[in-house]
Amino acid sequence: MPRLRTLLVINAIALIVVPFGIMLSQVLVDGPLVSLDSRIAAAIYKFDLRNPNIVVAARVVTQFGSTAALTTFVIIAALFFALSRRRRRDAWFLVVTAVLGTIVNNVVKIAVGRDRPRFSPSVAAAFGKSFPSGHAMNSTVVYGALLVLVWPTLRGVRRKLAPWIVVTTIVAIGASRVVLDVHYVSDVLAGVTLGAALVCASAAAFTPPTRPEPFEVQGTTTSVAKRSLP
Repeated sequence: MPRLRTLLVINAIALIVVPFGIMLSQVLVDGPLVSLDSRIAAAIYKFDLRNPNIVVAARVVTQFGSTAALTTFVIIAALFFALSRRRRRDAWFLVVTAVLGTIVNNVVKIAVGRDRPRFSPSVAAAFGKSFPSGHAMNSTVVYGALLVLVWPTLRGVRRKLAPWIVVTTIVAIGASRVVLDVHYVSDVLAGVTLGAALVCASAAAFTPPTRPEPFEVQGTTTSVAKRSLP
């Protein structure tokens, strides 16, 4: 357990410092990435005007990352874990992680203050600031946290498929935000990165200390506690 905790913390720090940190700095100083974002957004807008069916599909996919959908999933899953034997800690992990994701996303959006792409006529409507994408980040947080809770209980093919299903869902939701021209590519990538970092950090915080393991001494069962985390 201590080793797992350490790895989770290292992953969280690495994700924030390297990919997210680079994208954040580029947005703050109006670096080359911002110009690239604008060119990609303009190209996608032209593509949208020629392919209205793609826009319709994107509007459907993006709903799986909406506040309403994610809140519903969290409530249902949290109730299931809360009512399951010995899984109340999992319920708290899911709820706390989801709430923190929303708070962190809004704080960063306000702090960065990046405007969304603007085209006329607009393909879709969205409010608030752009960096990082709330749909991308919160989808990563919720679906990622659910994967953390469910994956250890899966076996066989389902165990192999689960991560791919989650990753595909997150990628599809993120792509839908770009297709709808309500976010730049870096907004989505930053949202996924920051969301993954938050899941790692939260999982580390909720990882329980090592439990005692029984061993035999002169025919009786005794427990020796391993070193616990502070």
